[in-house]
Amino acid sequence: MPQKEQSPIARLALSQFHRTFDDLLSVQAFITPFSRSLLENIFEMIMWFGRTKHDYENFERTARVAYHFLENGSQAKHKAIAQQFYAVIDKIIPALNNGRQAQAEANQIPKDNADARIEKYLAYYKVMYEGLLPFVCAPVIYAFGIAKNIKDKAFSPSDDGKVDLNAISKMNRWLVYTENRLAIGLNSHLRNAYAHNNYRILDDAQVELWDRSWGPEIWQLDQLIKICDQFWVNALGITCGLVLYDINNRWIIENRGWVSPTQAPRLRRKELDATIDSIADEFGFYLEKLEILPNRVSMTLSAKSKGIDQEGELYMGYKSHTNLFKIPMWYEEKRVIDQLTIMLHRLIPYFEIQSEVSIHVASPDDAPLGVLNTDFPTLIGLQLTNTKPETVESIRHVFKIDTLGDCVTFVEKEGAPRFVGKGPAMPDKS
Repeated sequence: MPQKEQSPIARLALSQFHRTFDDLLSVQAFITPFSRSLLENIFEMIMWFGRTKHDYENFERTARVAYHFLENGSQAKHKAIAQQFYAVIDKIIPALNNGRQAQAEANQIPKDNADARIEKYLAYYKVMYEGLLPFVCAPVIYAFGIAKNIKDKAFSPSDDGKVDLNAISKMNRWLVYTENRLAIGLNSHLRNAYAHNNYRILDDAQVELWDRSWGPEIWQLDQLIKICDQFWVNALGITCGLVLYDINNRWIIENRGWVSPTQAPRLRRKELDATIDSIADEFGFYLEKLEILPNRVSMTLSAKSKGIDQEGELYMGYKSHTNLFKIPMWYEEKRVIDQLTIMLHRLIPYFEIQSEVSIHVASPDDAPLGVLNTDFPTLIGLQLTNTKPETVESIRHVFKIDTLGDCVTFVEKEGAPRFVGKGPAMPDKS
């Protein structure tokens, strides 16, 4: 079978994150699968081909500022900041996805259709302004207010987790430096003009905009594209600051009982299929079939065969140059029962706790290898401290059906990307 495709940026995400933010990571830093997935999404969006060094530097500075505000607030009221943070964390991925979808729709309009492009970029800006920034900024602004002992209610998020973005301009009174990085790309007049239909598309890729106390102003399409991109890059930086806070604080917060252990957000069937497919791939399996019924999950997996140990190449193109990375790749033999035990623990947050699980495993050439049948209460009751083969072997008798024996699969492993050098920019195919 072919190898599962993965974005080249996702493969570099964790390595790039450490190179950029290692100085901010505490000794208790803990990267959960959720944090890693969010980092891969963020870095894929900020480091994709065509992005400039300036974009990344702006992203990094905003991430550091957002994290700084969160930690300063935590020094005053750690529990309050933590609870506010975890109130919105599950809403961030859907909000990012909505922003990315609006961005894609704007980018897909042909360049010779300026009127439609203006409409789509105005809509894209509104999606970010109303659906993304109020969530990602909420814990940051709240923490800033706590640290500065600000009584203004604008610094406290509403019941739905969103914060009033007008609080960003109010922050200027307490900032010790002139630049407010949360405000980059923020223009309430632009959002209001589109939301209230106070705009008129003109000839020559222009639009006239006005608000109650602003305008009219004539904007070029290029101006609109630029502010949307600034806004998006800054939103990604703020989100990265939230991930930094999660990585450094999750272990402390959950162990102190300030919040319940984070549960995975309820996913739709297509999203759940993709999630299980990804997790199965990570542990050395191809997901061939998945059936989800009330209180029962059934799946068919095929084990992976051993590939060739080698060093892969990864090219990252920018406007001015191309970076070349070498990535060592190898395969490790693992017992199927050990991998499934770990994999099922990873899946617990995504299902009803009383669900039964039945897994049929086949070899790479489709010969049956065995069946595992258990339920999530049994898995949770094991309270495993590790998943070493000897530990799994000592508890596997509790599974209702286990005919897997010592059959094996192969798990693909990758080492840290190694930067080799720079080359000329890739040709523009547009």
